[in-house]
Amino acid sequence: MRRLLRRAQGTLLLGSLTLGLCYLYCFQYGVFGAKVDWISQHSVLPDYFRQQFYETGELFPEFAANIGGGQNIYNFSYYGLYNPLFLPSYLLPSVKMSDYMMAVQFLCLTASVLLMYWWLKKKGFSEKICVGVSVLFLLSGPLIFHSYNQIMFVNYMPFLLTGLLGVDRYFKKNKKAVGRQGGMLTTGIFLMIMTSFYFSIGGMLVLVIYGVHRWLMVCDEGQEKVTVKAFLAEGIRFAFHFLAAVMLSGILLVPAAFALTGREGTETAVRLKELLIPEISMTRFCYSPYGIGMASIAVTALIALLLRGKCCERVLAVSCVTVLTVPVFAYLLNGGLYVRDKVMIPFLPLLCYILAYYLEGLEHMEGKEGSNYRFPEGLLPYVLTIGLIYMSRRQGDLGDYWKPLILDSIVMLVSFLIFMLCRRRWGNSMILLTPAVLMLGVFGYACHTQADRMLDRKFYSEVTDADIGEQISKVTGGEEGFYRTEQLGNADENAANLNRIWDMGQYISSIYSSSCHGGYQKFRKETFQLEEPFRNFLMQSAVHNPVYQRFMGVKYVLSRTEVPGYDAVKQCAGQNEGNARADKKKDSEWKVYENDQVSPIAYATDRVINEEAYRRLEFPCNQLALLKYAVVQETAGAWSSRDDGDFSDDKAGEGVNRIQLDLPETIDSDTDEKFRIDLPDPQQNEEEREGEKVLFLQFRIENLKPSTDVAVWAEGIRNKLTARNHFYYNENMEFTYAVPLQDNQHTIEMTFGKGHYEIRNVRAYTSVLPVREEKGGLYQSEFQADREKTKGNRIEGTIDAESPGYFITTIPYDENFEILADGKRVEAEVVNTAFLGFEIEAGKHEISIVYHAPGVKAGKMMSIAGVLMMLAVIAFDIASGGFKGKFFPLPRFKIFIQNNIVN
Repeated sequence: MRRLLRRAQGTLLLGSLTLGLCYLYCFQYGVFGAKVDWISQHSVLPDYFRQQFYETGELFPEFAANIGGGQNIYNFSYYGLYNPLFLPSYLLPSVKMSDYMMAVQFLCLTASVLLMYWWLKKKGFSEKICVGVSVLFLLSGPLIFHSYNQIMFVNYMPFLLTGLLGVDRYFKKNKKAVGRQGGMLTTGIFLMIMTSFYFSIGGMLVLVIYGVHRWLMVCDEGQEKVTVKAFLAEGIRFAFHFLAAVMLSGILLVPAAFALTGREGTETAVRLKELLIPEISMTRFCYSPYGIGMASIAVTALIALLLRGKCCERVLAVSCVTVLTVPVFAYLLNGGLYVRDKVMIPFLPLLCYILAYYLEGLEHMEGKEGSNYRFPEGLLPYVLTIGLIYMSRRQGDLGDYWKPLILDSIVMLVSFLIFMLCRRRWGNSMILLTPAVLMLGVFGYACHTQADRMLDRKFYSEVTDADIGEQISKVTGGEEGFYRTEQLGNADENAANLNRIWDMGQYISSIYSSSCHGGYQKFRKETFQLEEPFRNFLMQSAVHNPVYQRFMGVKYVLSRTEVPGYDAVKQCAGQNEGNARADKKKDSEWKVYENDQVSPIAYATDRVINEEAYRRLEFPCNQLALLKYAVVQETAGAWSSRDDGDFSDDKAGEGVNRIQLDLPETIDSDTDEKFRIDLPDPQQNEEEREGEKVLFLQFRIENLKPSTDVAVWAEGIRNKLTARNHFYYNENMEFTYAVPLQDNQHTIEMTFGKGHYEIRNVRAYTSVLPVREEKGGLYQSEFQADREKTKGNRIEGTIDAESPGYFITTIPYDENFEILADGKRVEAEVVNTAFLGFEIEAGKHEISIVYHAPGVKAGKMMSIAGVLMMLAVIAFDIASGGFKGKFFPLPRFKIFIQNNIVN
């Protein structure tokens, strides 16, 4: 028992330390999750995948009808569509997905640290080095930080470490090539891809570099001659395991690749010459949570290994230095979008291994066997590290990290000198590790605190309150039509709910994803010019624009406050008055509001106009026209444009009155400034018209201090222009508002945020939104969705078209839709500049709209081929002595079980 406890001391120590540091950095401030990305992406999208599985029973979905108007579900594959860490939650329907995620995140972090420790132990390093380096690994910038922030940055780490263990097993000493045991390696790569395919590319590069190092080391230990022929032969056998894992992952990789080719993102123009010139960025190596995040001793160890004599060590060092300093690798690993340090996080375990290797060598200095380190040569890596930090500081590349880096490098140099003086008495590498641990620990605490990403427990509880879901479920369950339901709150709540789906009968127009439907995003940003309340241009929020709400069919809104144009729903149809939870929550702050003037998600009409004529319209006529007409690419036949091609601003803007608003021309203030802006008296014809009154306001912002954000509120509706240096710069220089007005409202409140900027080209209009007509209007025939059949990638139902015309939807157009009308295939078209539609004849029709995600069939075939290759890998493992005698000899099978399962 004592022996067992002694063996488990390192494991228990590291497990306890992981829990303690998570409490110190995060738990004491809130839950193990973060504001914005975690609460709006990483915790809600896996929940949506699970909900869709429960509804359809399909493990391989193709369409996300509920988010962003309806999109290819592989746009969200980055957020864990087939993540092996999340799939077990499908068996736990009563467990809140966000709670499950936090538990998995912590377990994943702990597993990563323990696997690092066990890997180093198997490599034969001393206990103190294994524990010390594992603590540095835990304290590194990205590991804890991204375990509750951008979880895909690190949640693949246990499988990357499994792959490294698999490389060691594959190159196990005295094993013949035909008997290489690669099952663990293949499994590690496959799970790494399925967990985080974006970072798995860097992870596989790490495994290749380490594999070359281990092969050279085995050749050196066995005194085998290194030849090009032997290297290529071994490389082909080694690559087979990578190919098997990639093939096995085809069901994720192929459809995701198709989806990502249309990605809307920021692209940086990079010259080839710039990509090939090495750059030494110390923030890529040290402290930053968006880089490798180690202390400077890791750079010192890398330099020391680079200067050593053995071939296997130099190849490892040269490979790491090349990848980490030549920008083309960061560019390629980022998918050719930009050069960013985050893709280098998979190199963290390799730097830890190099550090352990270096420390082990230091403990055998001055002539001891196995050491190539000498003094004063041993001082050179520290001097070079300080030189690199000084150069980076002079070039301005260190940002906010220069102070800890300079202090760290000085402390490391002093520690090395102390180590040299005391080595004969102690010979303890802890003299070098202890300062690095303390530096990373202190910096980590400051970094987590200053970043202020922790999610407050009260806010988390409110945002995930099951009562909200119950109210939405009741209202969607009682709705017979095909409409959308959204949630509006304050800025933080809106950010948290960008992708949140409470019930599969709920459809929303908002979306926040690194990949999305390009046409839909362009429609929001350019055609409708919706308000942009967030810094990140990818965060497309639920909006207050009443025209857009009507156009997108947002019939229900859940809100704490009254919503202009919407009436409170006193009791939702289908509500269970005896529900115990409902009785307890009668005084819930959240209420459901309804607007019966909105468009259905799908309808038939003959009120159409030509797209060419529509694009000539200016603001706000381009918005209002979509409440009166549907826009098609060409009008023809008996139902051609009723305006005979003479459609203009005068026709679309009937009832629109231009007004003058007295806005300040220049703002130069350190605080937000509030103004009451007078509205002119409404004209007589405007007063007589029935409907919702709206103020349309647009002006251009000239930011005279581009390093800061600019924000302007109109009646609480925020528009923001991001600081020019922000990575996700939103380019929102033209602020556009559609502000609902109350009867007899003569002023609006505007808040001009702090900063120095000018307001130019002010245009303001008032208008009254048209009342939805029962007959003869735009929504002549409403599509009736079949609730039992409309799920997953299918939308089915009936429509009774009054006259020949167009079937119009507010589902973003995609060429991969298959449309059947009465069993006959119909050609899909782009309507309203970005949405799905098709021609339809008068009469009653059975409509079926099915989405086929491109690449799914090919991905499935690829995965089947991968399964066959994986079976081949297992067969090689079982028959590790070669295929002599029986194909599955029992003794070899026992050894396989012992090596791969028991141990």
